[in-house]
Amino acid sequence: MMFPDDNQEIADFGLICPECGTANPDNTEYCIFCDKNLSEIVLFLEDDSFDLEITKNCLIEYRKTFWGDSRTGKVIKYPLKEISNIEFGSPITRLKFDFNGKRQVLPLREENMESLKALLSKIID
Repeated sequence: MMFPDDNQEIADFGLICPECGTANPDNTEYCIFCDKNLSEIVLFLEDDSFDLEITKNCLIEYRKTFWGDSRTGKVIKYPLKEISNIEFGSPITRLKFDFNGKRQVLPLREENMESLKALLSKIID
């Protein structure tokens, strides 16, 4: 016996909204929960101490608690035009850059550092 729904495709909810954390279908333009424009996101990385959203103009850091189980509500935006002296640490994986006269250091998982390194080399002069 076949049911009408047996041949329908199930939507893949693999697109995570950086702002609210809601999973969205892959082809969604706006978040189904908070209505954030998801088409502006170039890369989104979930890490231990923070989540990173990269858009065409900005690197946005969403801070997490010490244990990394939830966000603190602190959001730091780094306009890409104002970031300079970018370095990727090795053997300790971290992103280092200058912003507003201060050195910023973000510890990263190895796989996140590789993704970020490939992307930033393309979008930052």
